[in-house]
Amino acid sequence: SSDLLLFEIGERKLLFPGDAQIENWNYALKTAPEKNRNRWRNLLEDVDYYKVGHHGSLNGTPKTLWGLFDGKRSKYATNEPLVSALSTMGGLHGSMYRGTEVPRRPLLQALKEETDYLSTQDRRGNTYAEDVLLEI
Repeated sequence: SSDLLLFEIGERKLLFPGDAQIENWNYALKTAPEKNRNRWRNLLEDVDYYKVGHHGSLNGTPKTLWGLFDGKRSKYATNEPLVSALSTMGGLHGSMYRGTEVPRRPLLQALKEETDYLSTQDRRGNTYAEDVLLEI
């Protein structure tokens, strides 16, 4: 298991889930006592900064969590979009063909489209191995 850290600094909320995976999120969002579950859901809805969990792996950002974030960019949004930060090195773990690549391509696409996305890989000037494969 992993600790889930949510910092509230002034009006901002910063979420650092570390290596939390589906089991952590299932407890927090589905099986915890209802009072706690509702409190945690309310806290997570208006997160301003999301340090992507478990390097963008299959279980690091479950759809139940992603669906809670109301700061995602949309055609109706008038506020600043959610900022997401992903620390990873693509092409080292998992398989694109088995749907286990890290980071997961569907998550990566959603992060790029719906948030102000930051990536350690982009900062190094590297491309994801899967991007190269798709361009061939």
